Amino acid sequence: MNKKVISYNSYYEGLLQDLFCGNDGLFSLFLHFFYQYNNIFVFNNNFSNKFQTLYKLELESCEKVCQLIFNMGGDAKYYSSTKKYISGMNIDYMKNLKSTLELDIELVEKSTIDIKNIMTKIENKEIKRQLNEILKIKTAEEKILKDTYLQLIQLK
Repeated sequence: MNKKVISYNSYYEGLLQDLFCGNDGLFSLFLHFFYQYNNIFVFNNNFSNKFQTLYKLELESCEKVCQLIFNMGGDAKYYSSTKKYISGMNIDYMKNLKSTLELDIELVEKSTIDIKNIMTKIENKEIKRQLNEILKIKTAEEKILKDTYLQLIQLK
């Protein structure tokens, strides 16, 4: 199904695996946004479409990292490079929309920094190209979150 198109590098695989399913990885962020989308109806239905867009964008980021791992012959598992399994413990279950948005902005900014940090450690051009695509997604997520935050503040 997936053929190896990037030379295998265990170091790169570990970096990408941590980006995918580390404590602060993309899959944790996906779960975070998906939880918020499912619960937004409880505490502020006005922004449900924003959170739906966010979790779909984050899922796209996850798919891109998984594809990179598979394309080098690895296996994108639901654990970090140190074999620590992902769990729902990394999701913030707060119900205050203002606090949620503030945390979300921080998480996306941290994710962006993590990706840029990984890019300094990787020389493979295809991996860097895909990581740049994920950075574009992060920029879109950050804009959605900041715009939503401003909307919320103006409503009060």
